[in-house]
Amino acid sequence: MLKFIIIFISIYSLLFSNELDFGKFDGTGVILDLNSSKRQIFGTRAGERLNPCSTFKILHSMIALDAKAVKDENETLLWDKKVREYPVWNRDHSMRSAISVSTVWFYQEMAKRITTARMQEMLKKVNYGNTDISQSLTTFWLGNGSLKISVNEQIDFLDKLMHNRLPFTAQTINTIKDIITLEKQENYTLAGKTGSSKNLGWFVGFIEEKHSTKVFAFNIKGKGASGAEIKKIVIEYLKSSYLY
Repeated sequence: MLKFIIIFISIYSLLFSNELDFGKFDGTGVILDLNSSKRQIFGTRAGERLNPCSTFKILHSMIALDAKAVKDENETLLWDKKVREYPVWNRDHSMRSAISVSTVWFYQEMAKRITTARMQEMLKKVNYGNTDISQSLTTFWLGNGSLKISVNEQIDFLDKLMHNRLPFTAQTINTIKDIITLEKQENYTLAGKTGSSKNLGWFVGFIEEKHSTKVFAFNIKGKGASGAEIKKIVIEYLKSSYLY
């Protein structure tokens, strides 16, 4: 009997250790191992389409570089002196600095330089979510915008990104991987991008280890949900489950 209890506890620990806890939020997500094709699914909403918010900046940046909207990721655009919601937005920005703090005005300027026709063409080429930019060229990806994407579709996009199967040069793809990198350690690289709107938070990205690459996409809904909240939850899970 004691032996049976020990075996049961061991199996239970393997199945339920390091469970991802979304806390008070309605959370969902997927982690895909690109080497084994193993897919971990969390929650039940992986097929639900929502506004991508600032997670769209991953693709937006590649389109901007491809369209020569800026010379490179380090070219600085001058702030227009309009005071906006977050103090960190109220200064000059390059793509590298703008993506790290989700500076909306910078990417709105990128969208104008890209043009509606080219933006629509590229979203359809990539097959990004519902590919709908009809609301407005400068707001379609934001909360209540016309562009929507699911966790599963984010995973498909990231899979293509990591396999260089997107219609961009290797240099552009590598630049985007670099500017969304959050941690670069001896044994792993962790990269990701948050996105937020009212009561919605996204965190998507990838982990590269010596012998394994994983992509992930998560979102949470509910009062107080934000990209910062889901980023904290997911990074804690990734580090406890994979990186340490």
